[in-house]
Amino acid sequence: MANTQKDIFTTLEYYADKTAVLDGSNKRIPDLAAQNFYQTSQTISSIDSDVASTISYSYLAFQADGFSSVEADSISDLNITMAATGAMVDLSDTAIGGDRLVLCSLYIQNIGEENFHSSAALISRYIGTIDSVSMNDESINWVVTPAITKTKAQVPARRISSDLVGRFEGI
Repeated sequence: MANTQKDIFTTLEYYADKTAVLDGSNKRIPDLAAQNFYQTSQTISSIDSDVASTISYSYLAFQADGFSSVEADSISDLNITMAATGAMVDLSDTAIGGDRLVLCSLYIQNIGEENFHSSAALISRYIGTIDSVSMNDESINWVVTPAITKTKAQVPARRISSDLVGRFEGI
């Protein structure tokens, strides 16, 4: 019987400016890149080719609750709880008033690897903006909503088809 055990890890990407998510070669370049599995910095460009190879994901003790089972298919909030390090407190203070983009990805890979491995598979990716931040001496909590922007909410427009034009003319 094959070994079916897997390691599960999460990456967190923070972008202060949603207009500067990609570099000149259409690769993601986050302002903050963190992972919650390995104690040493990792690059994930070997498992996610959309990330610039120069980006290093450092270790941050965090957990994320609220993933969907399908990539970028979330309708509920994502709650990210992390250790209240000085850098994360400062980042959270600036993120409160802004419209900051967050990508949080859930991966699995073969058990026992010493770094991100080509066996890793993306299970889910949550894309949203920070809606609220709460902090105490030990932890920080971000509530991330799937809306692309809170300042200009997107309301899906009803599609007008040609057969609807003039249908209600006599009312």
